[in-house]
Amino acid sequence: MDYILNSKQMFAAESAAVSREGSFLDLMERAGCGCAAEILKRVGSNARVCVLVGTGKNGGDGYVIARELHRAGCGVDVLQLYGAPRAQDAVTNCKRAKKLGIRMVEYTGPNDAEKMLSAADAVVDAVFGTGFHGEADDTLREIAEMIAQKEKKVFAVDVPSGAEADTAAVNGAVLRADVTIAIAAKKPIHILKPNCAVCGKTIMIDIGILPEELECAAETPTTVWGDDDIKAALPARPAVSNKGTFGHALCVCGSRRMTGACVLSVKGALRVGAGLVTAAFPEVAYPAIAPQLTEPLLCPLPANSEGTATGDAMRLLRPLMRKATAILIGCGLGLNADTLALTRTVLLEAACPVILDADGINALAPHIDELKRVRAPLVLTPHPGEMQRMTGQPIAKILEDPKAAAMKLAADLGCIVLLKGANTVITDGARAVINCTGNSGLARGGSGDLLAGMLAGLCAQGTAPFEAACAAAYLHGKAADLTAEETSARGMLPSDVLNMLPRLFSIYE
Repeated sequence: MDYILNSKQMFAAESAAVSREGSFLDLMERAGCGCAAEILKRVGSNARVCVLVGTGKNGGDGYVIARELHRAGCGVDVLQLYGAPRAQDAVTNCKRAKKLGIRMVEYTGPNDAEKMLSAADAVVDAVFGTGFHGEADDTLREIAEMIAQKEKKVFAVDVPSGAEADTAAVNGAVLRADVTIAIAAKKPIHILKPNCAVCGKTIMIDIGILPEELECAAETPTTVWGDDDIKAALPARPAVSNKGTFGHALCVCGSRRMTGACVLSVKGALRVGAGLVTAAFPEVAYPAIAPQLTEPLLCPLPANSEGTATGDAMRLLRPLMRKATAILIGCGLGLNADTLALTRTVLLEAACPVILDADGINALAPHIDELKRVRAPLVLTPHPGEMQRMTGQPIAKILEDPKAAAMKLAADLGCIVLLKGANTVITDGARAVINCTGNSGLARGGSGDLLAGMLAGLCAQGTAPFEAACAAAYLHGKAADLTAEETSARGMLPSDVLNMLPRLFSIYE
């Protein structure tokens, strides 16, 4: 689990570490040495490297990197884009680098950079750090264009110059990196799409700041999950077990017009390992759904003239709800008075975790305060349009700060919110996780149904709802990434992502 901090929070974490021991100069030394070690792994000690430095602390890291690469045997040139350093720690490290005889040139125009860049095997970008805001000037634009034309491998120190760390905005030219070395914690630019692409591959180095110092610095603990977190969250698969060991997911989904929503959600619950899954859907959809579902139990429900389940379905659902260890309701359910009544009753009578998705959300959106009466753990999985219906906020406002929107709704309702999007947010109102997996291939109907089913399947096996939501989002996106690598983002379908799940789980066995 990696923390995500903005520049203000990062300074607070650094200050806490300095108060505990050491100095900011010590932190700069660790940062520069750590970056140099990562660069050496990738370019070797015989490489020629051009280090671009600014006048601030990011430039100070650059001088340490230049010194360490020089000591390792690399040929090193330093190009000072804006003259001599001004930050005191950077001045100190500039002097230390000069004592080693490292060549330093102040940039006055393209000619100063031409020979250095042409001779370099790699470029280190230590110009602007987390404090950069606004738009790059002509100097940075000239350098960025020159490096792009020469196709040099670029290593960015903490943040690619020209990108804003906190807002993940790129308003002009940017030094696009092949590898960005995040120092101590990830910043928003490293994970927020689409501009995280300018970072290339992001790796992180430790400079001695303790996890509790990072957590305390964050106003709200915001993290990004990785494979280790997934391994910890996935339910155990004991050798001595039976289908009852792995829970019972009840999926109340589908209608005559939306049969695929039921199929995808039910198969998603099965593929993440639920021992038993019951598919409850309107009886009029039986001919379309039943042939596609050979593994789960089937519970055809009374239907109305619109092909959706009626309130009478509760007489069949109640016995199943007593046995269920997780309930999913809403995928392809349809929207009318009957589905509202059914959804409301299921929510109020449930005694196990409930995932409310799609039309379940749409049905309750005009009656949002009723969700405060739900006694069972509740997870909402809206996309921005459904979020707008629940909160009344314009979609543009939600997309401006999805984390804030999701956290407010979760806190107001006392539930977990998984707000879907390019930067999916999972929150319980007190903490938040931003998902970093997935691609544009998920931007098609059915993807959300699969995700909801996966979430229900994990909850059914006993994973706590918040951790289940984080894991489902991560696995859903990672399966999509693997599918896109093998086929394409444009052509893949939710069923392709579903079929990738068994192979994906082999990583975590």
